[in-house]
Amino acid sequence: MARHEQRFPDRDGADGDTPGRLSRRALLRGAAAALTFAPAAALLAACGGATATPTTGRPASAAPSAAPSTAPSAAPSAAPATARAAGGATTTAVGTAARATASAAATGSAVSGTPAAAVDGLLPAPLPRVPEAYTKLPTPFKTVNAVPGKGGKVTAFLIAYQPAPTARAQNRYWQELEKRLGVTFEPILQPADGYPEKLAAITAGGDLPDLVFIVPEQVPIQYNIIKQGAYTDLTPFLNTEARKAYPNLNRFPEYLWKNSAVGGKTYGVPRPNLPINAPLHWRKDWAEKLGNPAPKNADEVHDIFTKFTKNDPDGNGQPDTFGLHFIAQFAFGAQLFQQMFRVPNLWRKNADGTLTYFLETDEFKQTLTYMKRLHDSGVFHPDTATGNRTQRKDFITSGKVGGVMDSIVNFTGPAPNGFRDTARKLSNPQANVVPFIPPGHDGGKATVDLAAGFFGFPVIPIKVGRDQERVKELLRVVDYFAAPFGSEERLFLDNGIEGVHHTVSADGTRVKNDLGLAEIADLPTLAGGLTTYYSILPGDAKELQDATRDLVALGQENPALGLYSPTEASRGGELNQLRIDRIGAIVTGRSPLTAIDDLARDWRSRGGDQIRKEYQDALKG
Repeated sequence: MARHEQRFPDRDGADGDTPGRLSRRALLRGAAAALTFAPAAALLAACGGATATPTTGRPASAAPSAAPSTAPSAAPSAAPATARAAGGATTTAVGTAARATASAAATGSAVSGTPAAAVDGLLPAPLPRVPEAYTKLPTPFKTVNAVPGKGGKVTAFLIAYQPAPTARAQNRYWQELEKRLGVTFEPILQPADGYPEKLAAITAGGDLPDLVFIVPEQVPIQYNIIKQGAYTDLTPFLNTEARKAYPNLNRFPEYLWKNSAVGGKTYGVPRPNLPINAPLHWRKDWAEKLGNPAPKNADEVHDIFTKFTKNDPDGNGQPDTFGLHFIAQFAFGAQLFQQMFRVPNLWRKNADGTLTYFLETDEFKQTLTYMKRLHDSGVFHPDTATGNRTQRKDFITSGKVGGVMDSIVNFTGPAPNGFRDTARKLSNPQANVVPFIPPGHDGGKATVDLAAGFFGFPVIPIKVGRDQERVKELLRVVDYFAAPFGSEERLFLDNGIEGVHHTVSADGTRVKNDLGLAEIADLPTLAGGLTTYYSILPGDAKELQDATRDLVALGQENPALGLYSPTEASRGGELNQLRIDRIGAIVTGRSPLTAIDDLARDWRSRGGDQIRKEYQDALKG
């Protein structure tokens, strides 16, 4: 699998972290989440409703994948919350104390374009890949003016991260959803841990439902299945002009359609996700205290994180802090430092059309040399490469380390989810945990690896797609599920019926009750958007938007995005582990720096050259 997807680690301690770097089970858990999140009341809506964070229900910590990718240590995925959603699923946002799903609950538009009636509190998207944000709840507005369906039945195959919803006959939400959709809605809610196997089984059997949610990163063979004609080419229905018939889908920025295309054609509706991998979260207040809150080059980065270890930044008089901590999947934070040295985003496309893998570049050699220097200076916590995700959060929030890599959303929002607010309550009221914007090693600009910016998409089997009117009806249904944050449709999708499934607080925040949690579950996860809002600490929405903007501005694409390599699908996990193990050995001094050449050679001989050939052939068409 070629896509360097981003997923956010869930806020409740799920153990998955980087797409393509975890076991399939861990990846699966995380997959869903990266899409919408609802940190404490923060609704970041991303996919179908909000992603709560993949954790058992689990939206997100990493991009699930049938075969882990060979990408550099990348980003955890997902979102925060307790809303366990499938890929952005339900947004139940549990807040500091209660389940608060901020008014428009989870899914918002991935672009600005909200109707004028709802602009109050809106912070428009400053760049195409950056989500819009709200500092307060907008006045609800309608986006769907007609019932989407024609009274028949719509079946769908979806990933589930929560317990199954109450059966339709006893489920008022499900019944009301069908009334609003104008169809009998019959989803197959497949638990995430068995998703790849179940998708393979129903695909092989040929008896596919009307809509099938696929995540090619989890089941890379789906790229081949698409190319073999199993699913309907939706390009004529979803080109720039045709999308106007679907107002919510028409809000999605063009890059989403481009990045989710296969062979230049559109086969499904992308579920938006943040387009960057997990950045470093660091104690900027420590850096201010020690004299350099904005290091300008590699030497200054080395200096400030060495001071985090040696100069008592917490002021307790004890040598009990360290500069950085990373878990195994991050390979001593390799991706962070690769970006400082402008290492390619997995692949570099050469002028002659060939590809060079990042492990083979001089920039990567410079990166590992620098990382060993950091290690020798005592910057890394002793548990780096062995600690778990919960430990990582505890280290940054309790003031034991100055920086950890995690989902960008995790610095914002109230405790116990948001890193900054938790640190202020646990260790120092003045703690300031924010994303680190890396400098270039030489004082120039760094690069930031961009992910695809979406988590899977629903497709329509070819036999269903032979009826063009049926295709249009199904897309209208998907369009309803993609309603943006603040809309009447989104309010219902994520919160259900007022007074039955949720109550409304004085500030307009919707708070789901137990019935709402049980009946809504993963039902509204077919599609979604991406918007940032926190009912508690509303200013954090702008901070998250600004940090995302600053990182995206440094973004570099992966030229192999969306391509399929059978060899990477089968050997990617092995090659990724090879990378992690060898980087650790070189950085800690167990292997000499000359072993960098051995790593590149062994990667090539164990399947890397074949992966390269398959991608190069795919690039040629």
